[in-house]
Amino acid sequence: MKSLNEREIRIATFKDALSIAEVHVQCWKETYTGMLKQEILDELKVLDKELLWKEIAKSPDHKLFIYTENGMVKGFLDGYLNPENNIAEILAFYLLKEIQRQCIGRELFQKFYQCALNQGYAFIRLEVFNKNPSRFFYEKMGAKIIGEAELPEFGFEITELFYQWEL
Repeated sequence: MKSLNEREIRIATFKDALSIAEVHVQCWKETYTGMLKQEILDELKVLDKELLWKEIAKSPDHKLFIYTENGMVKGFLDGYLNPENNIAEILAFYLLKEIQRQCIGRELFQKFYQCALNQGYAFIRLEVFNKNPSRFFYEKMGAKIIGEAELPEFGFEITELFYQWEL
């Protein structure tokens, strides 16, 4: 018999792709409504994202960690272990609003950090919109801004910040 609030962080499988896609789209809408151009959010389709996450789940260069509660995906981190250099990348990192500020993001990050460290990577990099409040979480976790790029196609005064952790 399962306990009432069974929580788990594990590596995603191909079968998790639809649930990851649903979280991905919901998180974009929760986070970026009123920040990014609305047509970008309106064009997001769960089935398109499902195809993306099926491919990523199969890739040996990606470490796709998911957080589940009672078997339901509520957050995930896609870490890319670049075989070409010593820089690991966080390509996607999303938690539903309902589970934010509960140290779950910290746990997901630490799983990937340890994985990159164990495999000899020197850095972890991540890109985030400047208006995304999650950027302050990354800074609290020790990331340093190493660059910025303008992204006018996403909306007014939107830039992308490049963060890096030294391992």
